This record gives sequence, C-alpha cells and structure tokens, in this order.
Amino acid sequence: MRLASFHRLWLANGISLFGDQVSLIALPLVAVVTLQASPAEVGLLTAVAGVPLLLFGLPTGAWVDRTRRRRLLIAADLTRAATLAVIPIAFATGTISLEILLGVAFVVASMSVVFNIAISAVLPSLVPAERLVAANARLTQTRAVMQLAGPGLGGLVVQVVTAPFALLVDAVSYVGSALLLRRLPDAPIAGRDRSIRAGLALVWREPLLRASALSAGTYSFFNAAILALQVLYLTRQLHLTPAQLGLVLAAAGPGGLLGAALAVRVSGRLGLGPTMIAGLAIAGLGNLALPLAPIAVILAATFVNGAAQPLYNISQSSLRQMLVPSSLQGRVTATMTVIAGGAVPLGALVGGQAAELVGVRPTLFVAAIGTVASCLWAWGSPIRRLRNGVE
Repeated sequence: MRLASFHRLWLANGISLFGDQVSLIALPLVAVVTLQASPAEVGLLTAVAGVPLLLFGLPTGAWVDRTRRRRLLIAADLTRAATLAVIPIAFATGTISLEILLGVAFVVASMSVVFNIAISAVLPSLVPAERLVAANARLTQTRAVMQLAGPGLGGLVVQVVTAPFALLVDAVSYVGSALLLRRLPDAPIAGRDRSIRAGLALVWREPLLRASALSAGTYSFFNAAILALQVLYLTRQLHLTPAQLGLVLAAAGPGGLLGAALAVRVSGRLGLGPTMIAGLAIAGLGNLALPLAPIAVILAATFVNGAAQPLYNISQSSLRQMLVPSSLQGRVTATMTVIAGGAVPLGALVGGQAAELVGVRPTLFVAAIGTVASCLWAWGSPIRRLRNGVE
C-alpha cells in the first residue's frame, strides 16, 4: 500500500512539473508580449519567484509539521490552479496588468514552497527507509526529464493557444495532481513541539545534518556566483554564439538525468555519506573547467557537473528523511532549504561585485574552488563514515 501511494505521489508530481514548464515560458511571455514589459519589470517578475522561500520557508516547515500533509499538498495544488486561472480571465476581460502578473507569480511561488516542503516531509511515511534513495532518485529523474522535454512542449502549447491561455494547462495540471493526491494516507502528526526553533536546533545539534547544511549552503553560495557570471563570461570573453551558449547550458540537463539514474547504484557501492561527498567534489571540479578550459572541455564539464549534483542531492534528502522524526520533517526540510536557497542571492550579489573589482575570470576561478571546498564540511564530519543507513 505504501509503495502504491508513492507511485501516486510520483505521478501527481510529474503532472504538475509538466505544467510548470508551460508556465516557465508563458508567464514571462505574458509580460513581454502582452504587457510590453521593460527589462527591469521582467527582472522584477523573475525576482518575485525567489522571495517566498526566504519569507515563508521556516514558518512553512512548522505549518507542515502541524497539519495533515495530504490536505496541505492538495490545498497548495488547488490554490496554484485557481491563482493561475486569474491571468487568462484578466486577459479575456481586458484587465490584465503587471500588478496582477506579479501577484500571481508571488502566490504560485509561495504555494510551491509549501508543496515542495510537504512532499519531502511526507515521503518517509510512504516509502520504507531502505527504498528512500530509490524514491528520491525517481522524483529527481522525473524533474530532469521534464526540464529536458518540457520547454519544447511548453513552447508548442504557447504557440498554439497564446501565452495567457497556455497558463490554463498548468492550472489543469495542478487540478490533476490534487485529484491523484486525494487517496494518499493522511495520518495525524505526532509530537507537541511546533516551534520553528525546534527544526533549527535539530539541524545545528545533529552533526550529520549540520555538516550537510553547511556543505549545501557553501556550494549554493559559490555556485550562485558562477551562475550569475557564466552567461556574461561565455558570450563576452569566449565569444560563444547564442546557439553555442544554449548547447553549453543545456548540457547539465542530460547529465542530471544520468546522475539521478546512477544515484542508487553509486550509493549502494560507496555508501550514502561518501556519495554525498563525491557528488559535491565532482560537481565543483566540473565548475573549475569554466574559467580554465576551452569550449569543448567546458561542454563536457557542464555535463559532469549536472550528473554529480543529483548524487549529493538525492543522498542528502534520503539521509534527512531517515534521520529526522516525522514530527520534525517539515521544519528540518524547511531549514535545510532556506540555508541553501538563502545563500543564492547573496552569492550572486558577492560574485557580481567581486567581478567588478578583480575581473570575471578570477572570480569564476575562486568561486569554483569554493564549490569544491564545500565538501570539506561533510568530509570532516561523521558523514564520511556513513554507509547505507543511520544507526
């Protein structure tokens, strides 16, 4: 029964991920084509999607731990569906505006924070501990497939029905996801402590979680600096054409699919902890090719980087789900997510300022070394000796 419930969860998540790919194209196109938005306004639309994690991430974790998670997942899906439907209605009635677009983007991103934290928290109740790595790998593979195939399909949908009405496809995908989630088990959460502080305290107190959070935060910080500068570097200093740039950036997608497929086998052979360390180290080494190597090597290294990141992410998620009691899953997941996600804007800002002072290539080199060094937190902790479970 538990595995059947996981398959239902996996299918629901896959359906909504496909819809997300449509919105990824349609939402900015509504701004650019329908509203004739300026570059600054388009940038604001993009930035709005990152704000809810920082504002609501930790409170959402506490909410997930005090609420029946199935109901929360369904509520998040239905809220996203209803909110997205506002745009085609506003377009059809001639009332569409940038303010409506920003409000929709903010609400949808907020509900996505709720959904993503809740889905990670509910997974250990659906899958035996020994199958968690495989379950997380399945979810990661699905995301990678959708990221590869989704943009093309999303573009086709937008082409056929126009951007405002294409958002109805995403809305329908959320309704489909909610219908599938209705039959998930929905046991009440045990435990009396509902404070946000309990999740923070457990992450800091538990050496495995603390080292994992520090590794993830360090990698996210330095990797954000790389992501902020890579398009500038590849186009202005290496003089890549748009087609070549697209090829380099797309190489991480097939790599991610391969890494997710290999995660179970690698963790079974090396152990959970060594796989986490190897994933971060190899991903960081892939980043080193960007400022140092010719384009062919950069292309291969981007693929390797994409393949290595799931080794860490899948193993880290499985470790957390094995280690943390059900009553704290939401808050610990939120804490880890906020640490990694909160480092992104800071890393991008520091990377941009450093490039102004010392140049783009030196900044990329230092940031790449930082991503390699991020594995040292895990290496210096009990994670290094962790095999296939938590004692």
